[in-house]
Amino acid sequence: MAKLLIVEDDATLGMTLRLALGAQGHEVQVAPTLARARAFLAAQAPDLILLDLGLPDGDGLDLVKDLRKAGVVLPILALTARTTLADRVDGLRHGADDYVTKPFDLPELSARIDALLRRHGWSHPPGDTAPLEHATIGRLVIDFATREASSDGEPVSISDLELRFLRHLLERAPRVVSREELLTEVWNLPAASRTRSIDTFVYRLRRLIEDDPTRPQILRSVRGAGWRLCPDPAA
Repeated sequence: MAKLLIVEDDATLGMTLRLALGAQGHEVQVAPTLARARAFLAAQAPDLILLDLGLPDGDGLDLVKDLRKAGVVLPILALTARTTLADRVDGLRHGADDYVTKPFDLPELSARIDALLRRHGWSHPPGDTAPLEHATIGRLVIDFATREASSDGEPVSISDLELRFLRHLLERAPRVVSREELLTEVWNLPAASRTRSIDTFVYRLRRLIEDDPTRPQILRSVRGAGWRLCPDPAA
């Protein structure tokens, strides 16, 4: 089945959903805050997020907007007590894929989860990456279709390998991507290869992305683990 992340500060509801969805064969993790959710997403990539919007440390829509801005396409189902039409429309416009108001019936929630997973599977089969057309990463704006890029509004040259590198990080943001994964999946080299090409790419791209390349906030190194793109520099 699927790996689900539930972002819910109500401990009773979170445990109920974890047990119920786990009994259906899903692997379920619960994060009670946005901070915990961001930490989880930095380390793992779930298949779907069940997201409460009213959280102790902020609005769940902020996480939705950050993930979509970074090009993350995994399904997000909003769970919330906000019941007005304007609230539902706002959630969908900011990137949520579906919207369930509290209280809800578990069979309906389960059916909506299955529908989102099926839809995502049809659009993005295993091993296939979702096609990114445009992306804004800090000061850098990229058109993947035309392979054109600009930094601070000025055209810049960017190679196909740099595009593949950025696309790989974008599609996995905010998860940490290891050197070994980049070598095998972007450079098509053995994971044990001894090359500093990635470091050279990171150095050049930070000059196009970051306000201060010596203190990177967006294209970050994670000591001993790899690199990640941070949709929210404050995270």
